Amino acid sequence: MNVKAKNLLICLAGIICLWAVVPIRAGYKARPWSINARETYPASLTSEGVTIAVEPLYTDALAARVFDKSDMLTRGIMPLAIAIFNDNSFPVEVDGLTIELIHDNDHIRTLSPNEVATRLFKKDASWLPRVTKSSRSELNADALDDLDAKFLMDTMVAPHNKGGGFLYLHIPASKDLVSYLSTAVVYIPNIYRRDDHSRMIFFEIEVRPALPAGSGG
Repeated sequence: MNVKAKNLLICLAGIICLWAVVPIRAGYKARPWSINARETYPASLTSEGVTIAVEPLYTDALAARVFDKSDMLTRGIMPLAIAIFNDNSFPVEVDGLTIELIHDNDHIRTLSPNEVATRLFKKDASWLPRVTKSSRSELNADALDDLDAKFLMDTMVAPHNKGGGFLYLHIPASKDLVSYLSTAVVYIPNIYRRDDHSRMIFFEIEVRPALPAGSGG
C-alpha cells in the first residue's frame, strides 16, 4: 500500500471514530415557548411583590407542544414550567436547582438537561440515573441545546418584568399521574433580592388548580 492510500485510510478511520462520539444533530427542531399573562396560570401564589406560577406538562401531548419529542412522559420525564412575575423595583433571583415537587414522602428535584437528553435519546429505554460515557454519544445535540435553553437554573427577573423556564422531573411510576399531582405542591425555598442579596419568603404552590377540573386527590 502506498503512502497516499495509507494516509487516506487513517483519515477515514478518524472520521468514523469522530462520528461515534459526536452527539447526533438530526430529527429535532426547537419549538418556541414563552411566558403567558399571569392570569392564565391557575396554579400560582403571590408574596412580597412576586408571583410564581407552575404548569405541569403531564401528558406526552402537552410536552410535545414545547419539546420536539412525542414520548417524554412515557420515558419518565415530566416538564414543569415555572413562570415568575416581579412587580418590585428591584430584581429577584430564583434558584431552580433547589425547587422540589413534594408528594407525601417524595421530594423530587430537577434532572439536568444532560440527564434528560440521555433518558430521551438513548437506545435502551430503561431508566438511567446519570449520564455515562457510553450513553453520551447517543445524545441529540439539538435537543440538548433546547433543553438547556429552556432550563430554569439561577433565573434573574428584572424589576416589573417576567421570566422563567422548565424543570425536568422524574416522577415515580404511578397509574394516574394527574391524581398523583393533585395532592402535590411545588416548594420553592430560595428566592433572593438581587439589590441587597437578602432571602425572600419561600413559596409552596398547590399543583391541583393547573389540572383538569374534577381531578381527585
